[in-house]
Amino acid sequence: MTVGATSLVSASPAAAATPPAALAPTSAQAASAASAASSASSAAAAPGWISVRYPIRARAGRVVTYKITLTNRQSRTSQKIFFAAKFPKNVYKVRIYVPKGSRYREGCTRERTRSLCLFPGLKKGKSYTLWAKAWVNGSARGTLYGYFGGSFIPNHVKDPRYVMRKAGDEIRWIKTRTRLVR
Repeated sequence: MTVGATSLVSASPAAAATPPAALAPTSAQAASAASAASSASSAAAAPGWISVRYPIRARAGRVVTYKITLTNRQSRTSQKIFFAAKFPKNVYKVRIYVPKGSRYREGCTRERTRSLCLFPGLKKGKSYTLWAKAWVNGSARGTLYGYFGGSFIPNHVKDPRYVMRKAGDEIRWIKTRTRLVR
């Protein structure tokens, strides 16, 4: 199976009172799985890191799985983490899953073409691994685009839809491309 990888970083931490995108990228690089590690080393000073692994090709009518890693690169424990996955078309259901038996709970919304999640803060150098699954329509053709983004947010925020409304324009998205085949 051919897999693509995209890694993103941010340039500066967000202020504690506002929810702008601290995990949002300032640059995006599409690379093979082998070169994803080299782009990670160039972003050592960034406060947050999002890495997405995805298939290059997928069959229409099937489930496409994305592996996401959220890493805290701050010098202290982070605040809550907002994460979003959205698909503009060709998808009829999107869900985010955490590993079975993990100690953290995802507070995710269940919507048709997007999923918004809130995760507890991370200690310095720690990471979350999660999976996003997109159910593709059987009649879908062309390219399936997926968008993934996130930010550190204040601890008092409890609704991921609120964060999306307030800071959605400031989040820079990782864009993935999967070619749909019959």
